[in-house]
Amino acid sequence: MKIAVFTDSYQPYVSGVVRSIDTFGAELLEMGHEVYIFGPRYYHQKSPASPAPSRQPALKVFRFWSVPVPTYRGFTVPVPISMHAETLLAKLGIEIIHAHTPFVMGVLALALARRRRLPLAFTHHTMYHEYVHYAPGLRPLLRPLMIRYVAGYCKRADLIIAPTAQIREFIRETYGLRDKPVKAIPTGIPVEEYRTGNKNWLRQRLGIPEGDRILVFVGRLGQEKNVAFLLDALGYIRREMPAVHLVLVGDGPDRTRLERLARREDVVGHVHFTGTFQRDEVIQAYHGADLFVIASLTETQGLATLEAMAAGLPVVGVDAPGTRDMVHHAVEGLLTPNDPAAFAGAVVSILKEPDRLKRYSSRAVARAETLSSRRMARELVGAFQELLTPGLHGTKAGRDRPVAVELPKGISQ
Repeated sequence: MKIAVFTDSYQPYVSGVVRSIDTFGAELLEMGHEVYIFGPRYYHQKSPASPAPSRQPALKVFRFWSVPVPTYRGFTVPVPISMHAETLLAKLGIEIIHAHTPFVMGVLALALARRRRLPLAFTHHTMYHEYVHYAPGLRPLLRPLMIRYVAGYCKRADLIIAPTAQIREFIRETYGLRDKPVKAIPTGIPVEEYRTGNKNWLRQRLGIPEGDRILVFVGRLGQEKNVAFLLDALGYIRREMPAVHLVLVGDGPDRTRLERLARREDVVGHVHFTGTFQRDEVIQAYHGADLFVIASLTETQGLATLEAMAAGLPVVGVDAPGTRDMVHHAVEGLLTPNDPAAFAGAVVSILKEPDRLKRYSSRAVARAETLSSRRMARELVGAFQELLTPGLHGTKAGRDRPVAVELPKGISQ
């Protein structure tokens, strides 16, 4: 198959969406398919801030002109204007369009799919209505409008892909998609890459004393990730076990506020902000920790959670969609109410019982094995093949293999 991926963010920007695109893209490429990525151009960044994929994620990446967002360092908004984008798809011989956003590039993807009479798949990565806190004062108005907008986009797509079964049911119920195919296909991970690591690397890098316990969170430092909750929980944890550290791997708009909160007397010196790590460094961080902790209430899957489990880390998480789909309570870790004291109790109970820690660790690895990137890519291919069944979407366009592609204005490789 020849697949065009449309996204509002891509490397060097760091996000779960980018990791998902790269993971599926690399697997599809190895399976013999062709993947072309259409996303924004980034400026004034000498090297990728995102962990570099170990395998090539696409045949080519086409960059649209974009506008940097002054209030959000490293993020740009693509300008999806090109009179020749349709011609480019024809020259590439694209057979299916896969949108990873319902917004800027997603709108372009929808328009091109309809003009080219191609099937459109849409992966619903995010609980979009939970992000309206970035527009202070407008949340009561924007939340229902966002739900209505995303519902409208889903109804115009030919296939909606949800990262977990619970999110699939949320999409069906909330958007009223009774007669629309919605498939749960999690983003898998190349589990073999997470099996080994240096258990002393993180401790040595951060100067954490031998014998102290380490909790790690990997993700974007945004308000919706509920990271402040982890700082509160750490205060409770240290009353029972003073020699415990919380390592926050990642960056984001909430970092300054979180650093201010971390100066509190009960956690000062025990919270470590690492910034963005490269992929191999993230793997080392997992292997250097005792537990993975996550308090997000808005996860659709929690890719970092799955990565941590593949590295053998048990999980303590707030019992919420996304995390609940990845972690079975009292099997690979513990799920708790959205209460810092209860969360702290779960962490302490595992750290004080080495046998339980070991048992959860082995089960976490086994769980991750069931969600390997190759297995999930095969499921995605199966879903795409259903879309390409003759007669379902009219005559397919542009099947000839391209030789040379002249890039239209506004697009760069």
